[in-house]
Amino acid sequence: MPPDESSPYLILRVRRSHLVEDSLDALAQQTVSSLLKPLRVIFEGEPAIDEGGVRKEFFQLLVEQIFTTDFGMFEWSDESRCFWFARSSAALDAEAEFLLVGLVLGLAIHNGVILDLHFPPMLWSRLMNEPVGLKHLKEVHPDLYRGLRSMLTFEGDVESVFMSDFSITCEAFGSMSVEELKPGGANIPVTNENRIEYVELYADFLLRQSVAPQFNAFQQGFLLLCDGMAFSVLTPRELEQLVCGVPHLSFTALQANTTYDGGFDASHPTVVHFWEVVHSMTADDQRRLLFFATGCDRAPIGGLANLRFILQRAGPDSMQLPTAHTCFNMLTMPEYTSRAKLRDRLTIAIQNAQGFGLQ
Repeated sequence: MPPDESSPYLILRVRRSHLVEDSLDALAQQTVSSLLKPLRVIFEGEPAIDEGGVRKEFFQLLVEQIFTTDFGMFEWSDESRCFWFARSSAALDAEAEFLLVGLVLGLAIHNGVILDLHFPPMLWSRLMNEPVGLKHLKEVHPDLYRGLRSMLTFEGDVESVFMSDFSITCEAFGSMSVEELKPGGANIPVTNENRIEYVELYADFLLRQSVAPQFNAFQQGFLLLCDGMAFSVLTPRELEQLVCGVPHLSFTALQANTTYDGGFDASHPTVVHFWEVVHSMTADDQRRLLFFATGCDRAPIGGLANLRFILQRAGPDSMQLPTAHTCFNMLTMPEYTSRAKLRDRLTIAIQNAQGFGLQ
């Protein structure tokens, strides 16, 4: 749908069944001036009015789908526990899609929505046009980084022991290929004298050259809304926190700012038990709880004191598990009569949740 320049809002109409396609198509038709307007999202066939909750749900679902391996734009590494740009033929042909994914990140910042993203810290350095090299390789390929570091510190004859040359054999487009790190690299052995050049070229190839079209399009989309003086003064870490929130979690701050609904209040015995259980949790379980209830395991800028969290009563005591409405940062639970039952029900819920909570 072409932008309505007369509207004070950027209105996106999308179908849940075609969320990625509809979203990217709609964003591609917008002007920069329309993208800078406050976002309102309408899911086709649903009557919900977007007062912020629908918008948040939209970003949560969109990011979840974009980063599935089936979509083919990003690859997940169990080794580094993060996503990086795919080097498949499909990814190379998807520059327009990468531009729009970058735009989605910028749009989330502009609308104050924290995204549950798992990129290496190096990505934010690259978005700020800071140089990256061997030390950043450990964020994406930690085992390879350790191997290259061992080559640099090896005290024997590098050429005879490592038997490497200035080329890389890697998998791309479903088959193995040989990429030369410099002209004629397949015929240049790596020696004690040139090993520094080799590891620098190796890191540069993996982090920049091999994903240049994908990253450049992604950065272009991001900078459509996130360029200028305000962003130029940020550090890469500050930029990451702006997009993904801050990792430190103060549940004391969250408790102080929680609101209650359905018959709960701060002095209700079930609420008192709830916070006693939360404060006794491990850090990992606290993150699981936050993700279960809000769709993101990080706090917004300023910490959990700035998160509007709602704890709602869902009827009398029962064995029903707690449920979450992530688009409203709401956790709903029965009026459990014992701390032990509350701990049991809550632990089962947060450790067995798949994807986002009930919307």
